[in-house]
Amino acid sequence: MRIRVLGCHGSQLPNYNTTSFLLGENVLVDAGTVTPVLTLREQLKIDYIFITHAHMDHVRDLMFLADNIFYSKRSRPLYVCSAKGVLDSLSKHLFNNVIWPDFSKIPDKKNPLIRFKVLVPGRTQVIGDLRVRAVAVHHTVETMGYMIESKGKAVMFLGDTGPTEQVWRTAKTCKGLKAIFVETSLPDAMTEMARKTGHLTPLSLTEELKKLKGAKPDIYLYHMKPWFHEAIREEVASISDRKIHIIEDGQIIRV
Repeated sequence: MRIRVLGCHGSQLPNYNTTSFLLGENVLVDAGTVTPVLTLREQLKIDYIFITHAHMDHVRDLMFLADNIFYSKRSRPLYVCSAKGVLDSLSKHLFNNVIWPDFSKIPDKKNPLIRFKVLVPGRTQVIGDLRVRAVAVHHTVETMGYMIESKGKAVMFLGDTGPTEQVWRTAKTCKGLKAIFVETSLPDAMTEMARKTGHLTPLSLTEELKKLKGAKPDIYLYHMKPWFHEAIREEVASISDRKIHIIEDGQIIRV
């Protein structure tokens, strides 16, 4: 599995893009940063987008990607996948003919550009060449993590989360799990803010990783607020019993 990091930060500044991962050539996990990074030819290859939650830093480029694909006259639809509540939020607040045209009904209801595909949390579904299971995590809005399997290997993307439970139970029982992408947004000095906003700090990440027990997948950290990078790096360095990587925009990860 080839994973290209289009963006991996919790806020946007020059050279710091918001969250989106490209799996192979045609699958995205989140769409915070897509159109400023991918060429039009690359954008036209996207078939499926797994949305963790409806916060703007994870969905912003859905609108521009839909626009680019539509006016390029691609014939096949773009599948936007998540739990029903997340998809309802996108329909109500983004593709509502106020903020942006409703591409789930354009060019018409029978042949829309965007097709919303509901994923039932806890149920594994075959989507394209992948086996995908959505798992709820704890954030300020409804949020899904995703276990994504291909050819006997699996990767888990947690989305934004504070301390949570079900994803770790799912992770530690997956024999082919090679990597977990998990946020760490704030330093330990901001523990109270992290609690209020549903995020992790290095200290709470340490406690979460203990829930994996003996499972030892590689851990990839993302969603740091740019101005706290150095503090978070220093604090994460104290986690000694895990193979932890802090990822960067543009990085290619092979699992």
